[in-house]
Amino acid sequence: MYNPTPLATLLVYSLLVLLAQASPYPRQSGDLVGYFFVHFYDREASIFAHLSNGNDPLSHQTLNSDNAILVPTSGTGGVRDPFLVSSPEKSKFWIIGTDLLIDDTNWDAATRTGSRSLYVWESDDLVNWSSDWLAEVVGETAGMAWAPEAIWDADAGQYLVYWSSRFYDADDTAHTGTATEDRIVSAYTSDFRTFTEATDYIVIPGTPIIDLTILPLSDGEYLRFIKNETDLRVWSERSSGGLFGTWTKIGDGYVNPYVTEGPLAFHDNEVEGRIHLWLDEYGSDTRVYGYVPQYTDDGGVTWVNGDRN
Repeated sequence: MYNPTPLATLLVYSLLVLLAQASPYPRQSGDLVGYFFVHFYDREASIFAHLSNGNDPLSHQTLNSDNAILVPTSGTGGVRDPFLVSSPEKSKFWIIGTDLLIDDTNWDAATRTGSRSLYVWESDDLVNWSSDWLAEVVGETAGMAWAPEAIWDADAGQYLVYWSSRFYDADDTAHTGTATEDRIVSAYTSDFRTFTEATDYIVIPGTPIIDLTILPLSDGEYLRFIKNETDLRVWSERSSGGLFGTWTKIGDGYVNPYVTEGPLAFHDNEVEGRIHLWLDEYGSDTRVYGYVPQYTDDGGVTWVNGDRN
């Protein structure tokens, strides 16, 4: 997530499947009419948007003439890693994101004394959005709160929000010492304004991890994708016991052999059982930088490379 990749066109993408009743665009047959993506650019840490051409997730058009649809007015003034959240009934939506303007700092400082808050915008229709607000989600021993996402937890009746943090000793108030390895931290919220106390969600001793995304499959079943900051690759795991069940790697775990991060996973609108996974490939000298699409029809056992448009 935090490696600068100037050649990547789209660093972080988030997606929402468009329901016909929620879309301001002409209806097509069926309930699902397309995909709405939000992202940021290296050139500007604001919210930009693309809309798919129908139900083809690999063909898009820019919105607002490829100008930002939302510009942060608080915090550092820069938003990265935007993620779209929908209420279960699709009546309310939020965009959450990392509060980080890297042009005004550097990556080391951003992990030591970075923002511990998330940007939040709210909408009833995906068109009209509130002003941004900052939601502090983790305590003063954390060095940052990066790449937030959220998923509805029906058992808890709230949204489980998760992000990446590293932590410093309580007496190291300047965060100049050695930190823990990056881990995934979580908290619950019902309104993205107030949050429960942050707790560890995924900690792997000896392995720093960032960029978690979770995809629900069916009752109690989930796929998740995580970046290993040692191997600089993304692996996949599956749980049949809910968000806090036992997670098992699929095969050797890794979904491709390349240096990647920022996973985006979503279901296909038309092909039953097909799951799309996009990865930001930022570390290869022989391949094109940017988002690399792939898909699976067998729950993540095998992946097929898609075409980039």
